[in-house]
Amino acid sequence: MPPDANISTNPGRKIVRTSDNSHELARDQLKQTIANAIDHARMSQRFVAVLMVSLARPDKLEALLGVPTADVMRRALKRLPAILRPADRFIQISDEKICLILPNLKTSTQAWLAANKIRQTLEPPFSFDNSMIVVRPVIGVACFPEHAKFAEQLIVNADIANVIASSRDLALHIFQNEDSRDLDVYSGLEAMLRDALRANLLEVHYQPQIALKTGRCMGLEALLRWDVPERGWVNPSAIVRVAEANGMINPLTSWVMNTVFRNQSEWKRDGIEIDVSVNLSTVSLGENELPEIVEQCLGTWQTVPSTVTLEITESATIGDMDQSLLVLNRLKEKGLRLSVDDFGTGHASLSYVKRFPLDELKIDKSFVQHMRASKGDQQIVRSVIDLAHNFELSVVAEGVEDEATYNDLKKLGCDVAQGFHISSAIPEPDVRAWLRNRSK
Repeated sequence: MPPDANISTNPGRKIVRTSDNSHELARDQLKQTIANAIDHARMSQRFVAVLMVSLARPDKLEALLGVPTADVMRRALKRLPAILRPADRFIQISDEKICLILPNLKTSTQAWLAANKIRQTLEPPFSFDNSMIVVRPVIGVACFPEHAKFAEQLIVNADIANVIASSRDLALHIFQNEDSRDLDVYSGLEAMLRDALRANLLEVHYQPQIALKTGRCMGLEALLRWDVPERGWVNPSAIVRVAEANGMINPLTSWVMNTVFRNQSEWKRDGIEIDVSVNLSTVSLGENELPEIVEQCLGTWQTVPSTVTLEITESATIGDMDQSLLVLNRLKEKGLRLSVDDFGTGHASLSYVKRFPLDELKIDKSFVQHMRASKGDQQIVRSVIDLAHNFELSVVAEGVEDEATYNDLKKLGCDVAQGFHISSAIPEPDVRAWLRNRSK
């Protein structure tokens, strides 16, 4: 590392420590510290870097190793002073996250070099009760003025970069302009999602799926919903990304499945027997314990496995095909149906369809919605239907928004349709009435 990029070992640097009950105060301190650094940087035409540091998979750290993340973070804090310059600051903003402020940098490249130095410092094993524990730091980086002009935005961007690094299993991610779409998603959602799970504040809505041959509703896709006070409905994909990045995906998966299977059990008791579909996240598919989570939920509500379809995204099978295949085969052995969602948008090939134990392909709505106006999209829809049937798979068309598209899909031999033409997603209390009106 060049001399002007080195994080000095001078012991004069300032450390801001916070107790477990002062995280809000820490955020205020953090914003003020960064704002002061930005003011100086504007006058001197220098850079300011904000580094958000967390530990990969804190749930596994506690569940498998028996060591609270907060304890490891306390040890990590003791390592940082030796590599900081006198002007550098760091603030512990939660039990699982540290924020570092590096002012007066000559170039933004120094932030990247500093982040790697911090990573190397935190990677050596920690000793706990005569055991050596290795953890992997995850670092998100954002710089003034390249990525943000003000303190609050710089903190949020560093947070987003940290979450993206976690979700992509990276040690380091530097904020990119295209990441800005998540600015209103990640800020503060981690703690709020934990509280929402504990307090049962999430919801599941259901979108009907119609058999094109008979017009009968043959299934309901479960869709996660979360209405945050003073913020509104959070995009479901954002909920999943935050859960994936912060070790909450297994609790979230368990909550969704228990909710869906309980609802299905209640409908059955009321004389309504209907199949359900549940989406799995990409991270869930890499978890060896996923089949046990599903089995436990099935047993709790005495759910018949064949009435449940688990949907995976097309890209979920690409990262580690052997691991994906292992988990999918175990789920299949339990009698569950398996579906590939958003088919046609990723990198799946004929060999994937042949190799994985699938029951269903779902055509992505982007093709379905434009099939009447685009011969190319129509041909893709036709090809997916033929491909599915050649492998004895059923095929579902998503995004059916008008009667003409519905009828065209029926002529092409598509098995199932769902979309706004049929119904939007329905809150659980309204499902019974919708199904009864449909059957009249």
